[in-house]
Amino acid sequence: MTKWMLLMPLALMACGDKTEDTATNEDGNTTETAIEPQEGGWTMTDLEFTTDTCGMNEGDTGSSEPEPAALNLTGNDDGSYTLVLDDEITLTCNMSGADFACDPLSMVEEDQDPNMVLTQTITINAVFSSNTAFNGDVGMEMSCEGSDCAMLADFGMTMPCSMEGTFAATANE
Repeated sequence: MTKWMLLMPLALMACGDKTEDTATNEDGNTTETAIEPQEGGWTMTDLEFTTDTCGMNEGDTGSSEPEPAALNLTGNDDGSYTLVLDDEITLTCNMSGADFACDPLSMVEEDQDPNMVLTQTITINAVFSSNTAFNGDVGMEMSCEGSDCAMLADFGMTMPCSMEGTFAATANE
């Protein structure tokens, strides 16, 4: 298992500073404008790992992911959203004002040879600045169970561990 495979979920994920969307009505009063995210394709850029206790970023926190990641955002009938990351990871998210929070997603990878069970839990939170842009935080916690988990140290990884990062996303035109 390569470091890249383990980093993939982070390269695909969404809290930045909250911004207020306001409008002025005919009476000159300022009112808050509801954010209605554009559905469809988005591009995630500027992924920067700020914390890495896993050793997967080789101690180089603050480095940016070079390749933009593809996101797809779809509104659901119940008011929630589905966020798909690089056509591989699907998260269910909810919006309150400009705040966007996805339910944690746990992925379990079991291997018999080597004997290990890797569990990754991904979280994404974001704040929309408009219908077509948001800044987000992504987090990943990872743990390993099994007799061969110690071999991960050969790749510079320690378990359990976590990674945190920030990113930006814009809707595709």
